[in-house]
Amino acid sequence: MRFKNLIQAKGLTKSLFLFVALLNLNACSKNQETIPEQPIDEFSYEVECTSCEITYTDKSNTTKTVKHTTGKWEYRFDQKISFELKLSIKTLLVSKQTINAYILKNKETVFGDVGYNQTDITYDAQKSKGYGVYGSFKNTDSGNGGNNGGSTKPTSSVCGAKNKSGGYCKRVVVGGGRCWQHR
Repeated sequence: MRFKNLIQAKGLTKSLFLFVALLNLNACSKNQETIPEQPIDEFSYEVECTSCEITYTDKSNTTKTVKHTTGKWEYRFDQKISFELKLSIKTLLVSKQTINAYILKNKETVFGDVGYNQTDITYDAQKSKGYGVYGSFKNTDSGNGGNNGGSTKPTSSVCGAKNKSGGYCKRVVVGGGRCWQHR
């Protein structure tokens, strides 16, 4: 009888040991599970101009200025943003110049447009609201028959909407705004 009780006790001990081992394994796997982190929104500036001066707020909320000669200029934030993003561009040329200025969130344009000769945009990342002042081209040519110098001629602007290839729509729009495809 003692022998039978001893065998049952050993079987019970093995079962108990196996149960505790499985319980520990399960507890370990739960401890290794990580809570998914909230993805950080990636903000960036994108400017396209020729011979312009760009003043912007960098990732440490400091104002920086660069002289940009031609093509596309970009600045990406690699951290969470809790302040207003500010971007100011002015041409260094005396002639008409188109300036494309945009603020992007996760590589999608959230604010910006096309301006002439000077553009200032501000975007509040917390409220998702932007404000912009876009310069317009003023004709200072006095030799255009009846139009005295300094008056603003009716102008057309470029659509400027960002397209899939990363460039900008170059359709001319009378009176400003977006073209028929990008409204």
